[in-house]
Order: sequence, then C-alpha cells, then structure tokens
Amino acid sequence: MKLNVVLPIVGEVLKSPIVIGTTLAIILYLNFVFFVAHYKKKPPKTRKPRAVSPAPAPAKPAEAESGDDSSDEAAEA
Repeated sequence: MKLNVVLPIVGEVLKSPIVIGTTLAIILYLNFVFFVAHYKKKPPKTRKPRAVSPAPAPAKPAEAESGDDSSDEAAEA
C-alpha cells in the first residue's frame, strides 16, 4: 500500500467517535490510577490548645435587704 492511500484511512479511524471516546476513557482511568498510587495522606495539623477561661463564679443569692422577713416566716408556718 502506498502512503497516499493509507493516510485517509488512518485519518478517518482517528476521527471516529468510538476511538476518541475510548482514548478519553483510558486517559481518565490512568490519571485516576496514578492519583491513587501516589496519594499520601497529609498528617493532621497539630492544634494548639486554646486558653480556657475559667467559668464565672455563680452569683450569691441576694439576701432580703428590705428587712421584711415576715413573708419568709409566714411561708414556714
């Protein structure tokens, strides 16, 4: 076969949607395989502990400043 007869046939084969689709599928598959083969999980970042502020002290119950203790005594009786 002469080159002028082979070139149009090769051109039609390379332009075929089946060949183009298969080539793209193989390229994507190989990229995924190489990604998985060379994947190295990065170690987790070390976090510095936050400065924890102490909890606020509970408020002391306010004593009756009005001096009206009669309501407390009536409740007990």
